[in-house]
Amino acid sequence: MYRHILIPTDGSELAEHGVKHGLALAKSLGAKASVIFVVEPFSELTGRFLEAVATYAELRKEQARSVLDRAAKAAKEAGVSCETIQVESGHPDQAIIAAAEDKGCDLIVMSSHGRSGLSMLLIGSVTNKVLTQAKTPVLVCQ
Repeated sequence: MYRHILIPTDGSELAEHGVKHGLALAKSLGAKASVIFVVEPFSELTGRFLEAVATYAELRKEQARSVLDRAAKAAKEAGVSCETIQVESGHPDQAIIAAAEDKGCDLIVMSSHGRSGLSMLLIGSVTNKVLTQAKTPVLVCQ
């Protein structure tokens, strides 16, 4: 039924449940998986906060690498073919949708919410935006 599953994560505990669920589904279907972590840039900030922002951005990129490495290891242990993707975008929902289309994914599996840089402070979740805008089917897990 599904041959390629895209699994977005932001490293939060709930998002990790989405990764586990997506990988388990991929294994049961014999599908391959792509796990994506979107890092939001802070290019619009300048001045005295620039150094702190640069430090935060580097920490976030390191976190992305760590989260994606864990996902790749979990996929390997489960016997699931898995690619990891790290993208920088101010619009995580659009980056997720674009990755699903670019990679030819036929399902997106993601958690109902998580945390994602400045997006956690804004109204509306990334998941909701993906649900309403993606042409690819979306499975939401808790």
